[in-house]
Amino acid sequence: MIITSIDIGSTWTKGAAFEMSASGTLRLLARETRPTSVDNLSESFFGVCRDLEKHGKSDRLFYSSSAKGGLCVAALGIVPEVTSEMARIAAYSAGAKISQVYSYRLTRSDILALEETPPDILLFAGGTDGGHTDCVLKNAAAIAKSSLTCPIVYAGNRSVRDEVAELLAARDVTFVDNLLPSLEQPNPEPARLALREVFLASIVKGKGLDIIVDATGEEPTPTPYAIYEYCQHIRHYAPGWEEFMLIDLGGATTDVYSCHGEQPVNGTVRRGLPEPLVKRTVEGDLGMRISANSAAAAGKHLIQDGLQQLGLAEKAFRAHLNCVSKSPDTIPDNAAGRAFDEALAGSCVVNACSRHAGRVHQVSTVDGVVNVQTGRDLSCVRRVIGSGGYLSNVTRFDPNPWLASLSVDEHSKQILAPKYVAFYRDEHYLFPLLANIARGYPEAAARAGTAQLQLSIAIAA
Repeated sequence: MIITSIDIGSTWTKGAAFEMSASGTLRLLARETRPTSVDNLSESFFGVCRDLEKHGKSDRLFYSSSAKGGLCVAALGIVPEVTSEMARIAAYSAGAKISQVYSYRLTRSDILALEETPPDILLFAGGTDGGHTDCVLKNAAAIAKSSLTCPIVYAGNRSVRDEVAELLAARDVTFVDNLLPSLEQPNPEPARLALREVFLASIVKGKGLDIIVDATGEEPTPTPYAIYEYCQHIRHYAPGWEEFMLIDLGGATTDVYSCHGEQPVNGTVRRGLPEPLVKRTVEGDLGMRISANSAAAAGKHLIQDGLQQLGLAEKAFRAHLNCVSKSPDTIPDNAAGRAFDEALAGSCVVNACSRHAGRVHQVSTVDGVVNVQTGRDLSCVRRVIGSGGYLSNVTRFDPNPWLASLSVDEHSKQILAPKYVAFYRDEHYLFPLLANIARGYPEAAARAGTAQLQLSIAIAA
């Protein structure tokens, strides 16, 4: 059986044909790429299909799309470290990106900001079931009076769901179970599924995706959603990959996925909500091309030190940033340009990992000194996968010197990111394509993905 998988990206449409053996093993037959035809996505999609058909007629098709750049979600909760954080988890795991976050009661300036820069969807959370209601009702009333027209997913206190429905009767609202029915029981899945459905409804409209759906009888999966699910399959089906991180470095964003089961540690007190086994974060200001200037600013001091050691001028680096941000398809053809790209990649990786990881600090109590931890402790993770254009293609990149620079943050809290890792390259950038196939064949796709990884940097066991 031949399985075709295609991923429609904002810049490139990628596809691959795999042969599935009788024993359930996937073998790569061919990989094809075309520039994405942004005005009509079906042109590049069917072009890749035709290219792959030369290697054998396809028996089954899976495809995904991130061509609109991902769903922009505004998250509304009450307490930032509780319901707003749960809204973030739900949105990120659905393949969305957070554009705005609001806590407590919406102010006039908050409503104005939402109206001036409307998100694709508003994720309305707040309160545990049977808990606080005042802010939720006031926020519903404020939204009802606004000119905001985007779809709304309500995933807050179920005790006031009927009142919220009345207040927002004129709006497009989907009601799902509470993100946080109790402080000990996070429940992001219903909101995550609702966000995915809105994503599908929004990306299929126009630009040729409707043509693809009509021709294939299949709807696309949001690419980040597919990869999120794929990480769970790798953890379950690929021996030795129970804990790892995946860094997907693009031209505009850096996505970080971590598979990690938190274990209790003596002398450490956990604050905040329990975290899922698989977590995704996306950094919209860290990228190799469109976001090159902000990525350089985020890693300013580390990059300056590196340029000085290499004897490269900062002025030349600034010229490189201007060039690649204006022409995202630029590929350096000299040693200086390649060094500048490596500095950009290092900044994206180190800052994205720092934001993804948790923190720990010491607090003195009557019983002695206690370690207080927030977020996830990834300091013992030893396997990192690099995917995306730069991390997939460049054999010499080593994330370890960059990760080793992570010590404490601006609040003097220890950053719980990995320090020394074995680095594996998704050499043919197959992870998005295998993630699609995992929807139908999770074990085969997970094993094929880890089997094709190239070990670029090894560490002592």
